[in-house]
Amino acid sequence: MVGKFLLVSTEVAIALSLTCLAQSGSELTAPARIHIEDRTPAPDRMLDMPPLPKGQVSLIGGTVARIDPIRDRMVVRAFGGRDITIDFDVRTAVLRGTTPASSRDLRPGTRVYADTILKDGRTFAKTVRIAGNASSGETRGQVISYDPSKKLLKVRDIISSQPFSLRLNAVTEVRSNGQPVQPGELITGTLVHVVFQSDFEGANSAQKIDILARPGSTFTFSGRILVVDLRDDHLTLAENASETTFEVGLDSLTSGAKLRLKEGMEVLVQARFDGNKYEAQSVEPLPSSKLSTPQ
Repeated sequence: MVGKFLLVSTEVAIALSLTCLAQSGSELTAPARIHIEDRTPAPDRMLDMPPLPKGQVSLIGGTVARIDPIRDRMVVRAFGGRDITIDFDVRTAVLRGTTPASSRDLRPGTRVYADTILKDGRTFAKTVRIAGNASSGETRGQVISYDPSKKLLKVRDIISSQPFSLRLNAVTEVRSNGQPVQPGELITGTLVHVVFQSDFEGANSAQKIDILARPGSTFTFSGRILVVDLRDDHLTLAENASETTFEVGLDSLTSGAKLRLKEGMEVLVQARFDGNKYEAQSVEPLPSSKLSTPQ
């Protein structure tokens, strides 16, 4: 009787063990659901954008007339009264004072100052400063006219080619080669660099005007030739003194002198400013750098 009980107990134990093993096996063979968090970083739009081209920077000040957030464009009514379309993108730095802001802060009626360059033939903003008070700015361009009775100076911006009006007052400094001169020196065609201040109504008051070149002036430049274009008879020179680039016409040079010009050469250029461009009188190889000085 005892042996039979032990036999039954053993069979029950084996059956229970097999049942547990089967249940355990079914759990092991069931597919496991494991959640893996996707830590792949979002694409960086800044890394996908090519660097901005280097070039002359021009400041444009005015009031935002229209904004197109889809095409990343805004129309700024410049202080001179003209509408200028300015492109921007994620590379454009938007500032309110010294605090970073967003392009969403650019709304119609906002007063802005934009540091712009030419990009693919369009005006592009590298930096946009949102103005809250009367602000100062600067521009570089060519004198269109000066009315001494109204003390009103009109300048064509060198980048945007838009006219820009400024009023001279008792504290305006006009200088040429670092020396004070009379406002009457601001003749049509003169290249100038102007520091100005704009009030809340958009009126521009010139604080300092530097005369860079007058029509008929002769200059000596030294620098490196970047481009020689014999079809258009000009070269592009990177000046050593100011690290700026500009074009110099070659119409006055002989064919032999033009053929000796090579890209990468360090040269000394005697040029005359005719009111529209610099025209080379002579171009000579130069092993060492010298500063450009007007004569």
